[in-house]
Amino acid sequence: MLDKQIIDFNENLIGLRDFVELIDPFLTEKLEEHDQHIQPIILSAMLKEVLSSGEDIEEKDKEKFIEFQEKITKELDEKYKEIPEVKFEKKDDDSEKVMAIKISNSNSEVSKHLDNVRKNRKHIEQLYTNSLISALSSVEWFFSQLLHFFYDKHPESAGVQKRTMTLTELKSFGSIEDAEKYLIDVKIDEILRGNFESWINLLKSELSLELGYLTDIKDELIEVYQRRNLFVHNGGTVNSIYLSKVDKNQRKGVSINDRLIVDRDYLDNAICKLQKAFILIGAELWKKLGPEDTNRGEILGAIVYENLLHSRWNICEGLCYFSLKDAQIHPVDKVIAQINYWLCKKEIGEYKSIETDIIKADFSDKKEIFQLGLFALRGETEKVLDILPVVLDTNQTNIERLEEFPILREFRETEEYKNFKKESKFFKEKNKEVVTPVKVEKE
Repeated sequence: MLDKQIIDFNENLIGLRDFVELIDPFLTEKLEEHDQHIQPIILSAMLKEVLSSGEDIEEKDKEKFIEFQEKITKELDEKYKEIPEVKFEKKDDDSEKVMAIKISNSNSEVSKHLDNVRKNRKHIEQLYTNSLISALSSVEWFFSQLLHFFYDKHPESAGVQKRTMTLTELKSFGSIEDAEKYLIDVKIDEILRGNFESWINLLKSELSLELGYLTDIKDELIEVYQRRNLFVHNGGTVNSIYLSKVDKNQRKGVSINDRLIVDRDYLDNAICKLQKAFILIGAELWKKLGPEDTNRGEILGAIVYENLLHSRWNICEGLCYFSLKDAQIHPVDKVIAQINYWLCKKEIGEYKSIETDIIKADFSDKKEIFQLGLFALRGETEKVLDILPVVLDTNQTNIERLEEFPILREFRETEEYKNFKKESKFFKEKNKEVVTPVKVEKE
């Protein structure tokens, strides 16, 4: 059904994250290489500013500041013929201090380091900004795939019967089907030119999706789209369109003509929100068009596990909750979704909300691997140790997975587990292939 499109979209975002992970450390290292020469100059000036400002400083702290400042100044005197002047200026509203650095023209070495700091900071900023734009391009591609899939099956929903074509246009197509595909392409192109709000309206009105999972993140997603538009069309500078489209809670402290940036935290959060939202949109459409397709749970489960390994709890919580509410999900996939949903709730600090359910849960009729997960969630170390040999002996998991399972992270930190590793035969044997409950019970 829509498994290929969802898998490809997920892998596109994984690839984007991997690219950032690859390039970011290199750029950061280059930045720090030059920044280490600038920071002592700034720190020395800051200490002078504090000591000369007349602010109340305890005598013991003042002596430490003076001693430290003298030490840094001595090191700078030995290193440079002339220490660059650092000025501190205040904004008109007196809200914060803005530092301006004035470098004497004769000090070419410091100027070189400062130029490289600026250059590498710009490169890092461009990496994050372009990655955000790329993430949204992947979203648009995925959204177009969903629309094509739906309209190809339901061309009447695309309104092709109401559209007119000239005789010349009709003659350019080999068949009525080709003409219909052209009209659907035109329809989808028009949709993609709209904004995120118009996409939501269309998904509800024409595709009859509920989209309840977007309620809490809709305003945040709108801001992400509008910020992308600023970088593509206005150099990142805030305009009236951004201010009118974005909810005030998503743009606190932002004014007209401010220049926005994309830092690593913003990028990671944006990708996570987009990934969660659009995989769920794809899953809901899949459920609508193929309600009996049990493959849906397995695909979502694989995506969840990949993200659990990277502690993306918010994404996993949303996908697991969807699977739990999907009546056609295979029972094995549903148990996996339940355990992972509880894990996500625990990791994001909402254990109290599911504690009663976890305590009451009875997995005695389920495979040992699932009992292991439940015991781990409860923090029942002894029960985990008791059942672990059975799980390994029956190949329900192996040492490699035992060492990576997110749900066993706390257990792996215990002394009991460390002793188990030393004494157990399993860590002395060759790693075995896993025979999962999914394989056994679905065959």
